[in-house]
Amino acid sequence: MIVNPLVDISADLQLLELWETKWCLKFNVDKCMVMHIGACNPKNQYLFGGAPLRSVDSEKDLGVTFNSSFGFEDHVRKSIAKANGTIAWLTRNIISREPSVMLGLYKSLIKPHIEYCSQAWAPMARHGNWTLILELEAVQRSFTRMIDGLGLMTYRERLDKLNLTTLLERRVRGDLIEMFKIQDGFVAYGSDLFGHAGRTVAARSKPHRFTTNEADFFAQRVLRYWNSLPPLVKASESVTGFKSRLDTFRLRGYRANKLGQYWELSYDIFDRTEVSLASRNKYVSYMVENPMVAKRKKVNLKGLI
Repeated sequence: MIVNPLVDISADLQLLELWETKWCLKFNVDKCMVMHIGACNPKNQYLFGGAPLRSVDSEKDLGVTFNSSFGFEDHVRKSIAKANGTIAWLTRNIISREPSVMLGLYKSLIKPHIEYCSQAWAPMARHGNWTLILELEAVQRSFTRMIDGLGLMTYRERLDKLNLTTLLERRVRGDLIEMFKIQDGFVAYGSDLFGHAGRTVAARSKPHRFTTNEADFFAQRVLRYWNSLPPLVKASESVTGFKSRLDTFRLRGYRANKLGQYWELSYDIFDRTEVSLASRNKYVSYMVENPMVAKRKKVNLKGLI
């Protein structure tokens, strides 16, 4: 059956006009918009109350900014701006830089900005996405440099001291938890996104492709790391149990530098952000000798000099 979207949506709009007439509750047409999704969209014009609805390229829904190509660059950069604004506010108003205080502030006030609903928008670690991934990571890197005793450590050393992971790894961990909920029936959505091939899980083929960044969608990016997990982890009986087994499995493999699992994404971050030992020593010496520069760059030297 062929459906004409112009006729179908126009009929729905007419029903809304009848509803507002019946109940004497007028819609604000200025707040009603149309977003045309897909490169082959005919971009029909729709009328409501005799007035054309304006077209937009992006719109915020449930806290996430979507655009017509289902790319999330705008949402990510807005989230980064909110997080950096919160960091600036905290540094102006909070005197203490103790690790326990800073870590609590980070988890409660900053991290939510850059992790909210990440299963919908998280960029996959692939060519073309690394600029955006590193911009997100820079929020955590800059904040951890402001903590007492950690300012001149490498990023990996700071994370180990604070018992944190890279944001990229943490987003994949969130994907794996969501995948567990779907596969074990803890949620009533998402099961139609996956099929099974032997003992592995595969994303179902889609009848239409609206975008060129399909690899970034949850159903595609989670498969590699989910299928790499050992059966014992996936056989957990509860979400809490899955998280516990996943973290135990990660801790052993991460310390051993074992590859092929989701924590190897942190190694990619370290390789892209850390410099050679000689350059690192020069940087440390320069910051120690020039505390005003360190202060301007928000590098905490307390406990190090």
